Amino acid sequence: MEISAIQSVKIFGIWDQPRMILLWDDVKAQCLTWRRLRSDYGFSAAQLKTLQPDKSEWINRGALTLYEMLDMSVFPINPLVDMRADLAEMWSMKWTPDQLGSMNVNYDQMRVRGLTPSIMKHFNYPLSGWMTLGFRHTHCEALVDEAVLLVFGMPKSELQAILLEIGENSDIWEFTGTL
Repeated sequence: MEISAIQSVKIFGIWDQPRMILLWDDVKAQCLTWRRLRSDYGFSAAQLKTLQPDKSEWINRGALTLYEMLDMSVFPINPLVDMRADLAEMWSMKWTPDQLGSMNVNYDQMRVRGLTPSIMKHFNYPLSGWMTLGFRHTHCEALVDEAVLLVFGMPKSELQAILLEIGENSDIWEFTGTL
């Protein structure tokens, strides 16, 4: 990737000039992280994806944290699948359903990782948020009445009716707010 003279001096030092190209091998040799390349050297996320388009290379270097996940939406990187984060780590990030969706996180992945109604309550998402993550009436069928009331504040029968109605009209219904 082409770099500016200022970036070259910052990365390679004044005595190792002129350098006009930054290679992935340079990044690895100098142990440069995504965060440092973005904040200290001013590269855009798109430039870094051009430098190394394989997200697994970024992940395997071990220099990523969950804090970079939103910034790396050019890939995207899924915190559950790619970073092997757990639900508590995801909850602590305070990501919105839209942000999780942009990282390709879905309700089924969360459920496999141990999502229960009591944990859902802690995320504090509205029904529309859970639907953004792929929550459908088929998921509701597996929940007991008390769990539905705890998470969604309505009886299970009402929730199922809403989800079925939305599912039947999904071709004309576009979520723009919360339920």
